[in-house]
Amino acid sequence: MKPKPRKEGSLVSHSRARLNPFGRQLLIARIDAGWSVRAAASAAGISRARAYVLRDRYRVEGPAAFALRSSRPHHSPRRTPERIARRIERARRRLHWGPLRLSWELGLARSTIYAVLRRLGLQRLRFFLPPRPHFHRYERPVPGDLVHIDTKKLGRIPEGGGKRVGRHGRLRATGAGWEYVHLAVDDRTRVEYSERLASERVGDAAAFTARALRFFLDHGIRVRQVMTDNHFSYDKGAAFKAVLASAGVEHVRIPRYTPRWNGKAEAFVGILLREWAYVRPYTSNRARAIAFAHFNRKYNYRRRHGELEGLTPMQRLLADVNNVRGQYS
Repeated sequence: MKPKPRKEGSLVSHSRARLNPFGRQLLIARIDAGWSVRAAASAAGISRARAYVLRDRYRVEGPAAFALRSSRPHHSPRRTPERIARRIERARRRLHWGPLRLSWELGLARSTIYAVLRRLGLQRLRFFLPPRPHFHRYERPVPGDLVHIDTKKLGRIPEGGGKRVGRHGRLRATGAGWEYVHLAVDDRTRVEYSERLASERVGDAAAFTARALRFFLDHGIRVRQVMTDNHFSYDKGAAFKAVLASAGVEHVRIPRYTPRWNGKAEAFVGILLREWAYVRPYTSNRARAIAFAHFNRKYNYRRRHGELEGLTPMQRLLADVNNVRGQYS
């Protein structure tokens, strides 16, 4: 949203200003009452020259002379010419580049470009680009109506720890590599099932999905739809499609470049990183794997959710279905 320019009467006097509008009015009233300009200026704490300026301004403008005014000069002969400002504005609106890249493109100083953008109210893209369409949050009414599936790629931790414990440099020779967290989150209850696997290939994705469906079924959740992004393992994988077909589950794909459609999975990834993967430095991949098992139990049985009005996922599930396992102890 573009900031609105302040009106002349809405200017705020700086903290060390001698006179506000009332003080100026009092100065003129004292002069009109017979005080000398010197005495009135001394009483107001300003110079005699400034008092003469205010008196003469009042004689010309009347009460309007009491209003606060901008300290901006009336003329700025060294201001960037309008033709150059128009070039900067056109480039900014067309390319959406920042001052640095625009300076390379236009051959002007970055400070000049930034000053012009501020003057035009274009220093932030949101000030002139159309707003993104509002995304309406949704939640299915029944557990299992929709399950969000996604993966998160993480670097394996070499023995002794990595950068987070102070080890820098090349660690490729240690065989650390990558691992992939496959996750499935129920849209209604936020109950999740996740695993750490060696890849995100079709076979691993299909096998994980089969185990996830079994997990939800064991907890009284009959999955009807599964939502994924357009990754090859989900979009083209025959094994993945076969798992869904055998379970009678419909596959829902989100549009390209709209990860927020799969928002429950994206939110869980954020929780996963903050409360497990990066919550503390790990000295080995095995240590992080042990913490992963504890995190899963804590998330489902003990972690309260604001969107669930303070309930844990399993408490929300207990409120919705009857044939589920009891409280975690």
